[in-house]
Amino acid sequence: MAMMSWMRRTSRYFLAAVVITFIASLAYFGATQDRGAQEWVAKVNGEEISATAYQRAHRAAVEQYRQALKERFSEDLVRSLRLQDQVIERLVTERLLQQRAEAEGISVSDDELSDQITRIGAFQEGGRFSRQRYLQLLARAQLTAAAFEQDFRGELLRQKLQGLVTDGMKVSEAEVRQHWEIERQRVRAAYLLVPPGSALEGVAVSDAELEAYYTAHPAEFTQPERRRVLVAILPGTSVPIPTVTDAELELAYKERRAEFEQPSRARVAHILVRVPSVGGSQAEDGAKAKAEAALQRVRAGADFAQVVREVSEDTATAPRGGELGLVGPGELVPELDKVIVGLKRGEIVGPVRTPFGYHVIKVLEVVPASKKELKEVATALRVTLGAERQLRALREKAQEAHRALLESTDFPAAARQHGLTVRGVGPLARADAVEGIGRVGEATEAIFGLAPDGVSAPVKVPEGYAIFRLLEQQAPRLQPLGEVRSEVTRAVRRQKAQEAGQEKARQLAEAVRQGDDPRALAKREGATFGEVGPFSRAEPMADKALGQVLGPVALALPDGGVGGPVTGPGGFYVVKVLGRERPDPAEFDRARRDVEARLLQQKRSQAWQAWLAALRGPANVEINRKVLPET
Repeated sequence: MAMMSWMRRTSRYFLAAVVITFIASLAYFGATQDRGAQEWVAKVNGEEISATAYQRAHRAAVEQYRQALKERFSEDLVRSLRLQDQVIERLVTERLLQQRAEAEGISVSDDELSDQITRIGAFQEGGRFSRQRYLQLLARAQLTAAAFEQDFRGELLRQKLQGLVTDGMKVSEAEVRQHWEIERQRVRAAYLLVPPGSALEGVAVSDAELEAYYTAHPAEFTQPERRRVLVAILPGTSVPIPTVTDAELELAYKERRAEFEQPSRARVAHILVRVPSVGGSQAEDGAKAKAEAALQRVRAGADFAQVVREVSEDTATAPRGGELGLVGPGELVPELDKVIVGLKRGEIVGPVRTPFGYHVIKVLEVVPASKKELKEVATALRVTLGAERQLRALREKAQEAHRALLESTDFPAAARQHGLTVRGVGPLARADAVEGIGRVGEATEAIFGLAPDGVSAPVKVPEGYAIFRLLEQQAPRLQPLGEVRSEVTRAVRRQKAQEAGQEKARQLAEAVRQGDDPRALAKREGATFGEVGPFSRAEPMADKALGQVLGPVALALPDGGVGGPVTGPGGFYVVKVLGRERPDPAEFDRARRDVEARLLQQKRSQAWQAWLAALRGPANVEINRKVLPET
């Protein structure tokens, strides 16, 4: 993992990206009306978590996936990830942590909270915290400072508890060596690939087999819930783009000046010397001395990039001369942030102690702070202001129409009276695109969250705003065998083909165990023979799909061992280990600190998860699924 990414993610202070995503997700859904403020979605030891809190967290999680995955995002993916359950479990865990912290007298003080917020780069102007900037960002998300600070305090409390659980953990020299040897052992293996049985159409299927498969796999032949709705569309063109005066433009520029300012940034490189978690002060002194020696070499004229390649224990950046890229205020851990500020091109400082070890830093380039004047951004800002005001006016018009539709007994007539077009949609399942709208997650959620005859809140769609009214709800239906007979027949034939292929692979595996040569056996039995390796856990197979199947089996087998059959690309695999190469012990010292850091991180993560599981086990948790949309 790149050190830059690791530093940013693990820094207690680098939270700007999280904050921005959080705020962006809330802003995206700002027009959506929260429902269920008086209902609870879960109770944790008697304390309620409101349905409103769940809805906000779920919307934020969906939007984070949407932004991260872009065109790969889909509602099917959200369901496959069981996001609903993930969000509920996260909320339950947060409440349990709050309860445990309160019981132990652990808290986040107002001073601690303030200190952390003021360090977030998103809320800074010119490298300093700006309360105006802070409130502006929250206001755009329709989020109060109190609500944000409550959520942020909870995150800091989690970090504090996690530190108490994991900070004292260590790994022994023996553990590190064993882990390194397991990672670096290289294996060569042979495999036999047996495809599923062929000629599916010729496989006989009896009525009894059809009935048995149909009865055992009802989900495959169940038609999901389907709904018919009326959709009233308020087109975006129904509200003209308002005129933005020069005075309004100038005022907006002043209010948003941070958007047009770029703080000074520096392109930096570093040498990292890790501090072993074992060895006490002697290890600490040794790491510092090694970093100081590297610094002296560079100051004496040695090429920085060459010293990096010889000394640095950041394996991700060392091959490229230790470069961390172009960084601005708040993008690195505070210890590095402080020393980089004010440095000139070519200057070198160190050693600097951080949670990662000792760093020697060199500034490769300084990009001065810059500011775009109003005349440079006037055209784009005017367009943005016009679009924002148009959207706000459109939203207000949609909300006005929504109030009228809630009161009216004639949905189509009331919609047309307010300038909305009306059409029928469906029946459609949750996985279907909405006709005329497409795959818009909020539209699907609105439709399938409606009660009988219910009217949804306005939903932003590509065409403008949509309001839905439920006409018909068709419950999930198991289709009769007569309707799906051909589908069941194909499924039974596929199952028989799989079973035939798997049985043949079992026979071949046993033959190899008894001493048959894999290559000759494959030729005789019509299987595919292949060899892979050498590969290891640290250097897996180039063919990722094959490696995911064969790798775990081969790496777990002894020399000459036979494993399988396992299912993989194209059929069933039998694996035999041909040989194993032990790593060179002389390489251990060079890799030790990197392995130690990763093993310690893994150990801490496992300890934290175990602690959370122990906290969750005896807790009294109730989930109110009646208020949750069906998945």
